[in-house]
Amino acid sequence: MILLLGAGPDDPAVDSFDGYLTRRSIDHAVCRDPGRLPFAVRMDPDGRTRVRLRPPGHGTLDGDEVAVFVRDPWALVPPDGPAGPSGPDARFAADEYRAALWSLCALLPRVVNRPGPRAWPDAADLRRRLAPSSALPERWTTDGGELLDEWRRSPAAELHVEDLLTHERRIVRRTPGPGAGESDGAGEGGTEQLRALFAPSSAYVIELCVGRRSFTVLNEPGVDVTAAPYRAFVRDLAAVLRGQGLRFFAAALVADERRRLLVSRVVPVPPFSWYRDIADEVHGRLCAELGHGPAADTGESG
Repeated sequence: MILLLGAGPDDPAVDSFDGYLTRRSIDHAVCRDPGRLPFAVRMDPDGRTRVRLRPPGHGTLDGDEVAVFVRDPWALVPPDGPAGPSGPDARFAADEYRAALWSLCALLPRVVNRPGPRAWPDAADLRRRLAPSSALPERWTTDGGELLDEWRRSPAAELHVEDLLTHERRIVRRTPGPGAGESDGAGEGGTEQLRALFAPSSAYVIELCVGRRSFTVLNEPGVDVTAAPYRAFVRDLAAVLRGQGLRFFAAALVADERRRLLVSRVVPVPPFSWYRDIADEVHGRLCAELGHGPAADTGESG
């Protein structure tokens, strides 16, 4: 059976996958509060690790009977009620709770997406796993003015900035004339913690990958996504990220002045709005990755 592990009551991605499985009479359960998912881990005398869990509406099952779709591991925290706990003790409990779920998903044989050796991979960590030649140049700084000066000296047309404290994102573009930029876009100093990309544009190709299958869900610059070099680029990118345990993700790509594609960011939790129009195809591939349906990894592109 398939367990959909959500992180709250209002997630259209979980709702849509639930509906897909129901229409096809595929045995499944939805758990929107993982704090209510009983499970246990034990070691057999022969040294083998055994997992037992009880999904909602089901009896106790062995771990090898359950495939798990983890919607958003970074949102897996105990829900606080109106009088719920807060402060350091609650944060400690949340960390322990997430660690327990990490252990559960690391031990089960079929999980999308599987946690890495130390944690579930986040976007910044995944990007660092890519070859430097395949990704946009990235800068980390606390000095917005210095960042602007460096960008003005570069050939990049745009500066994409994320404030790591507020999660605010901004795009700075060159103004007409020699080398000037919109300085209000990145700040001129202070105590900001900034992550920045030097980008040729903000016209994106977004590729959604499920196992070895990929779907082009946005193509703003009009790149030929059927061309052999593009398919090879996406195939190699997906192979690297599968090595990090990622079977379902999106990649935002930009093309430079030579139409060469570069990774802007990796999105390990693709928004449902990106694949709403092809949801049944995506869910079919997810079922294959989870061991339900046609054999996984038989296709490359969609």
